[in-house]
Amino acid sequence: MKRIINIGSLNLDKIYQLPHTPLPGETLTASSNRIGLGGKGLNQSIAAARAEAAVIHAGAVGPDGEPLTAALREAGADVSLVRVRDTATGHALILVNEKGNNSIVLSPGANHTLTINDLDEAIGQGHPGDILLLQNETNLIAEAIRRGHAAGLKIAFNFAPFDPQAARELPLELVDILFVNEIEGAGVAGAGDTGRILAILHERYPALLTVMTRGPEGAFACTPSGEVLHEPSPPEEVVETTAAGDTFIGFFLAELLRSGDLGKALKLGCKAGARCVSRPGAAESIPTLGEL
Repeated sequence: MKRIINIGSLNLDKIYQLPHTPLPGETLTASSNRIGLGGKGLNQSIAAARAEAAVIHAGAVGPDGEPLTAALREAGADVSLVRVRDTATGHALILVNEKGNNSIVLSPGANHTLTINDLDEAIGQGHPGDILLLQNETNLIAEAIRRGHAAGLKIAFNFAPFDPQAARELPLELVDILFVNEIEGAGVAGAGDTGRILAILHERYPALLTVMTRGPEGAFACTPSGEVLHEPSPPEEVVETTAAGDTFIGFFLAELLRSGDLGKALKLGCKAGARCVSRPGAAESIPTLGEL
C-alpha cells in the first residue's frame, strides 16, 4: 500500500474571534478565544488519515507538544518520527472575522529544528511511488525535496506560506505536485490571473501537476500534458476557513493514491474542504471520509 510521508509543521493555535481584522493602530476586543491544534503539516496529515490514507508524520514539537502527537495518533497517523525538542512548540496566532475569514501569524518554534538526520529517517521509510508531502513551515525544505526525489518518492509541496526568496531558491523542478492558493500561485508565477498562473507554471515546470485552490470557486489543476481541470466547491455556510486548504490537500492526495484519478481527487478534495469551512477550528474541523 502506497503511503504519504509528511515532513510537516505542528502548531498550537491561539485563535481569536473578532468583528473584523484590525487596521493599523487599531485595538479590538475579541468576543472569544481558544487554543486549538494546528499547523499545516498536522492538518494535512490528519486530513489524509481521515480520508483513509496510510500516513507517517515526521516533525518536531517542544515539551508541551503531546496534544499534537495525540491528535495525529487518534486520527490514525504514525507518529514514531515526531521528535521532542528543548524549544517551544510552534504556534500560530489566528484572527477570525465575523465572515469566517482569517489572518494568521506564525512563530516556527520547534518546526525549524529539523536536522538532516530527521529528513533521512523520514525519507528512508518510503518506497518509490510513495508521496513525500512538504509545506513551507519547516526548515530544510530544499534538502527534503532533493533527498526525496533521489529516493524515488513523489514530491508534493504546498507552497504556504509563500516566500519570494524561497521561490527563487527551491528546486521546484524536482516537485511532482505543487499546491497553491491564488495568492501563492501569483507569487510563484508573477501573475494574478488563474489561467495565466497555470500556463506560466506549466511552461516553467512542464513535468509538474499544479493544483490551485480558489475558495468558493473550488480548485483547478494543470497536468503535465497542459490539460486544465476545474472542480467547483459545493455550497456550504462559511464558519471558519482556517484548515480548508489543508483538508483539501489531505483528501486530494488520499484519493490520488487510492484511485489514481485526478478528477475524483479534485472532487473529493473540494467536498472535504467545503465541509471543513462549515465548522469552527483547525484540526477539529476536518471531516472523516464517512461524513462525505
